[in-house]
Amino acid sequence: MKSLVIREHGKPESIALEERPLPEPKVGEVRLRVHAVGLNHLDVWVRRGVPGHRFPLPLVPGSDVVGKIEAVGPGVVPSLIGRMAALQPAISCGQCPRCTTGQDNLCPHYAIRGEGIDGGCQEALTTSVDDLLLLPSTIDPIQAAAFPLSALTAWHMLVERANIQAGEAVLVLAGASGVGAAAIQIAAARGATVYATAGTPEKRDFAIQLGATAAFPHGPDDAFHREVRGVTDKRGVDVVIEHVGEATWQRSIKSLAWGGRLVTCGATSGPQASIDLRALFFKQLSLLGSTMGTRAGMRTLWDSFCAGDYHASVGATLAMSELGKAQHLLETRSVIGKVVVKQDLGAL
Repeated sequence: MKSLVIREHGKPESIALEERPLPEPKVGEVRLRVHAVGLNHLDVWVRRGVPGHRFPLPLVPGSDVVGKIEAVGPGVVPSLIGRMAALQPAISCGQCPRCTTGQDNLCPHYAIRGEGIDGGCQEALTTSVDDLLLLPSTIDPIQAAAFPLSALTAWHMLVERANIQAGEAVLVLAGASGVGAAAIQIAAARGATVYATAGTPEKRDFAIQLGATAAFPHGPDDAFHREVRGVTDKRGVDVVIEHVGEATWQRSIKSLAWGGRLVTCGATSGPQASIDLRALFFKQLSLLGSTMGTRAGMRTLWDSFCAGDYHASVGATLAMSELGKAQHLLETRSVIGKVVVKQDLGAL
């Protein structure tokens, strides 16, 4: 079978097409014939490299995987063959105290597909049957490939970290991004009033269509924190969903109400941020870090997605062989909505 492999960090041209043996499912595993893979900014970081972080190269990218089960290993019911399924975007050991108490995202062996283990940009892969998120026939597989990782990240930030409550006000940074779009939907569904930021008028309109009450520019000269205070009668918001980093950090802090919580899962514009400690303790603010989420959270989200409670907006679908071009769309923020690559490697 053919796989796309990153052997060294670099430009999109560093993604190589390689021939690999077709894997056979072991006990408790299935083999999935990959249909589509949803892209995330994580894919760009893996390909480019991150200073101070070691990725286990060579690595097949792609965290959000959808495909058809074509073979099962011993102990797995044969009736799964032919079913479409997405995959849990990360794995854990399943045996440590954190895994057995539902905190598998804190497992020392936690690994995201396409970052810590091989991902989905290949013709087929094997995985544990416990990783399957079965797909109803009513759900478009391309839409399904655009959902898991970003939605799980947003869910964990809002529900499992910030403990969002109905009636609270939430500000979502970069509301047209994958995480941002999911966060708007989740916060609105849980009874919050949602505000968002986005870089262009089109992206701000998109955020409002998703459920935001208002959306504000977040460029270097845009005082979105003043806009937030204006629409909240100078109170500020209870929760800020922050994943932009340095460029927006100070304004995000200023957007918080007394007792507010800021949750961050990323640093796209840079990792260095500071805070006036007096604001932190006088206003009794909480700063919360968040990465991915739990398997239980993903299953809860998946059930809601399959029931039509949430949707994934796909902005572009390309052939998997055009992965470098697809990543360029992410890097340049040229698309509103998710970018998905569809399987075509077998034709090469």
